Amino acid sequence: MKTMLALLKLEFQEHKGAFFKTPIIIGLVLAALAMLSYFTTDRFILDVSGGDNMQFAIGTLQQLGDDKINFGIDVFMLMTGSLYHLILFILVFFILLGSLYDDRKDGSILFYKSLPVSDTQTVISKLLTATLVAPAAFIIGIMISHLIMFIIISLILTFNGLNPFTILWTNISFIENWGAFIVGCMVQALWALPLYGWLLFASSIAKRRPFLLAVFAPLTVGFIWYWYNALVNLNLFKIGFFQTIGLLFAKATTPFATGLGQQNFESMDFDPTAHSSVEVINSMLKGLWQIELLYGVIFAALTTGLAVYIRRYRNTI
Repeated sequence: MKTMLALLKLEFQEHKGAFFKTPIIIGLVLAALAMLSYFTTDRFILDVSGGDNMQFAIGTLQQLGDDKINFGIDVFMLMTGSLYHLILFILVFFILLGSLYDDRKDGSILFYKSLPVSDTQTVISKLLTATLVAPAAFIIGIMISHLIMFIIISLILTFNGLNPFTILWTNISFIENWGAFIVGCMVQALWALPLYGWLLFASSIAKRRPFLLAVFAPLTVGFIWYWYNALVNLNLFKIGFFQTIGLLFAKATTPFATGLGQQNFESMDFDPTAHSSVEVINSMLKGLWQIELLYGVIFAALTTGLAVYIRRYRNTI
C-alpha cells in the first residue's frame, strides 16, 4: 500500500499542472465569458434602448419562482459538469497514451526499474491516476469554478439592487449537483476502462507514434468486421459502425449517456437539462447494470496485463 501511494504521489507531481491548472483555467474562462456577456449586453442595450430592457430582464428574476430559478441553476451546473467530463477524458487520454511510451523514450523507465517496485505496480499506478487522481483534481476544480461563477453572479445582482442570498444562494443544490459530478466521474472511469487499458497497451508496445496504433488500429479492425458482417447479412451491427462508436464514446466521455439503457442510437432522447440532478444520478447508476460494462472491465484487465508483460521485457524504443 505504501509503495502504491508513493507511485501515485509521483504521478501526481509529474502531472500536477495539468490536473489542477486545467480545471481552474476552464473556470476562469467561464467566469470571463460571464463578465464579458454581462458588460457587452449592457452596452448594447444602452445604445439601443437606454438600458431599460436590461433592468427589466434582471428585475424579472424576482418574479420567478424558486423552482424555476433552482431548475436554471441545475441546468448550468450539469452542463458545466458535462464540459468538465469531456475535458477530463481528453486529458486522461493523452496522459495514458504517452505514459509508458515516454518512459522508454526519455530513459526514465530505468529509474523506475531501479526502484523496489514491480512493473505491475507501475502500470496499475498509472491506471489509478487516470481513474482516481485526475477525477479528484477535477472535482475540486469544478467546485472552485462554480463558487467563482456564483460570486460573480452575486455581484451582478447586488449592483442591480437585488439580494443574491434569497435569489441565488438559497436555490443552489450544491450537494445534489456536485454529487452528480462525482458519480459521473466514477461512471466515466468504469465505462472508459477498456479504452484506458487499450491506451496503456498501445503506449507499451508502440515503437513510435502510439497515437496511430491506439486510434487507427481499432478503427481498421472495426471497419473490416463491420463490412464482413454486412456482406454475409449477419446484421450484428444493427445501428451501424459509426453509431456504435459514437454510443461508446458518449458513454466514456459523458456519463449522462450511460443511463439510457438503449442500444439504438436513434432512441437517445435523454436530455440532462430536462432532469433534476437526483434523476441524473439515478440514471447514471442504472447504466452500470449493462452487460457491456462487464465486457469492458474484462477487456481492460487483458490489455492492462499485456501492458505489464510488455513493459517487463522492453526498456527502450
